[in-house]
Amino acid sequence: MRPDRRKNSEMEIIDRIPVSLDAAEISRHLHIRPEREGSPRPEELIGLALPLINLRAIHDVSFVGNKDGESVEVAGVVFRSRVLRTNLERAQKVFPYIMTIGPALEQKAASIGDLLKQYYLEEIANIVLEQGAAWLTDKLQGRWGFPRLSNLSPGSLEDWPITEQRQLFSLFGDAEKVIGVRLTDHFLMLPRKSISGILFPSEEGFTACQLCPRDDCPSRRARYDEALAAEYRKRDFTTG
Repeated sequence: MRPDRRKNSEMEIIDRIPVSLDAAEISRHLHIRPEREGSPRPEELIGLALPLINLRAIHDVSFVGNKDGESVEVAGVVFRSRVLRTNLERAQKVFPYIMTIGPALEQKAASIGDLLKQYYLEEIANIVLEQGAAWLTDKLQGRWGFPRLSNLSPGSLEDWPITEQRQLFSLFGDAEKVIGVRLTDHFLMLPRKSISGILFPSEEGFTACQLCPRDDCPSRRARYDEALAAEYRKRDFTTG
């Protein structure tokens, strides 16, 4: 680990975040049936994926500034999102981050002619990113004494569109140079197996899934809460 002390920040680059892939868990998660003819063994997939994964992250400790009804300032950068602004109502300190597994596994998956095996490798990459996000959350909770941190990412909700990736990336300077992740003209991250967002204190706990009505989302982690979504829409910040 090596801190980046630019701008007197508490920015930190974390190399080689630990990754643990269990064959039985991979089989359950990906619904692999090794007894089927032609089905790859989970051990084979793990053996192929692990050497190609370099899970790393950059994060900063940022302070929340001015707020209005539709936006909130983090480290001097204005983010336009009513949901983010609501969640940062009482927050003083938050943790923007970018995380990636690097390009190697993505490139390997794309080069494989077996579409099923390609799908499995892509899903393993997603599992690793979930592990990494949980690891970073636990690390920051322990370091700063927060009982719970929640996460929100640009593009996860219509309220905080993917175009806000530009503001998030601006917090880290040249993110491609620092961690090897860049934004396309359409605000997608390359390498594709990368995630970004802001971790923030949340006593009640929050996930964007609670405000998303999409039924067929394979990444859903919580049920849509219609009452909670209505509460966010009607919140009047002028009355506190």
